[in-house]
Formats: sequence, C-alpha cells, structure tokens
Amino acid sequence: MLGLNNKNQVDESFKNLPSDDSYTMVSVLFSKNNKIGVNALSLTILDLINKGQIKCDIDLDDSYGVGKKLTPEDMEVMKKITLRISNKGELKTSETLAINLLKNMNKNKKFNLKSMAKQTNITSIANKFADDFNEFVRALKNENDYDGENYKDILQNAKLTSRGKEIKKEWKKFQDYLKSKELTEKYPPESVEENSMQILYGACFGIERDALEIRQNNTILTDFIDKDGYKLLNIIFNNALLNVNTKRKGTGIFYGVNDKYTIPGGG
Repeated sequence: MLGLNNKNQVDESFKNLPSDDSYTMVSVLFSKNNKIGVNALSLTILDLINKGQIKCDIDLDDSYGVGKKLTPEDMEVMKKITLRISNKGELKTSETLAINLLKNMNKNKKFNLKSMAKQTNITSIANKFADDFNEFVRALKNENDYDGENYKDILQNAKLTSRGKEIKKEWKKFQDYLKSKELTEKYPPESVEENSMQILYGACFGIERDALEIRQNNTILTDFIDKDGYKLLNIIFNNALLNVNTKRKGTGIFYGVNDKYTIPGGG
C-alpha cells in the first residue's frame, strides 16, 4: 500500500490535504452518486462537536460498536450519549440550520441520542425533519456553489473532470494513510487538533473507526466516534426520512436513505 516498498514514494506529504473543500463536500464529491445524503448532516454535527458548538457528554467508558441491527443494548448506549447545543459566535448558514434542525426534532437544546431516535418514529416530527433537511441541503449547495452536477473544476455534468480525477487519487492516498498503522506511527498527527481532524476526514470516507484505532482517543469528538456516534447519527436521520408521511414522498428530498434500522419506541 502506498508504495511502502519504495522509499522514494513515502514521505510526510501523504498527510497533506489534497484540497480545502469542506468535510461535507469531500464526502459528496467522492461518493458513488455525488448526492447529498444524511451523512452530510451528520458530518456537520461532528464538526460542530469538534468546534465546541455542540457539547457532548458520554457516560460510557468502553468502546462500543453498533451491529447490522439495532439492539436494546444499542438503545441503552444511546441513552448515555447526551448532546447540548451551546452555539456561540458566527456560524455558516448550513451550520445554523443543522442546529435548528436538532432543536426542532428534540424540542430542547439538550437531549440524548435514544430520545432523539424515538422522536423520529413520530410522523409529524419526521415530516418536519424532512423540511428542515431539505433547507439544510439547499444551504450547503449555495455555500459551495454546487448544483448537484457541477462543482468548481472538479465535477462537471455529474462526472469528475481530469482535475477531479487527480484530486480523487490524492484523496485515496490520504485515505490509505488514515488506515495505515505503519504510516500513522511514522508520521503521526502533530497535535490534538490534527488528530481529531484526521478522524473527521475518516468519517467522510466511512473509515472513522479504522482511523481512530491507530490514533489517540483524546477529545470529545474522538470519544463520540469511539462509541459509534457517527453511525448512530446516520441511523437516526435515515429513520426520520423513512418515517415521513408517504403522501409527502416523491418530492426529491430523500437523499441517501439506506440503513433500514428499526428504532423502537414510536409515538
């Protein structure tokens, strides 16, 4: 991997970010269909946790992973993960909308993941989530000048340009670095902030747990990832879209619904 047998090809440049695109756009650009899914919302929340705009309290010491189906044990773990909105200062429109979405869903600034998950089974709340999510998606597109098919010199007519293909190759190298124990030990993150940033980028590619396994769990964000918080957020948001009133479906806003977990405790 990464030409590990060729000393001329291995240096610290593998740690360099190929572009300054946002976490959400990196995830969107190099997904299979270039669509904005609920993971974009989850990534935004991870970033807000990392910035301290959303506080996270976790009453669980051991690492935890969610399986293919939600279990009663998963729900009890979710009960021990509490989010509290404490945003201060200037935020991007999409970030403000993400925070307002959480407030609307939970009717409070403080809530645990279990209670939020149960709320998504209520049709009226699911319908409101769909509206808020659609508004969030529009804000993301406006902020990044992205229309779903075109983005900078990277994506045109829903296809990667030659420049886009070059950047994708560079991101692939970065992904390989995130997963490589050998390279991470040789070129480790140089600060707590860089450690969290690398794990957050791991979430963009769905390898956040792999990245964390060979890095330090030393921030509230990394501890959230250690409890499978990113996956849990995706499950919760997917469930909300799956519970939208069928009469409202077909509006074009249901992106990326794939994890069909059943969340007990509906209204």
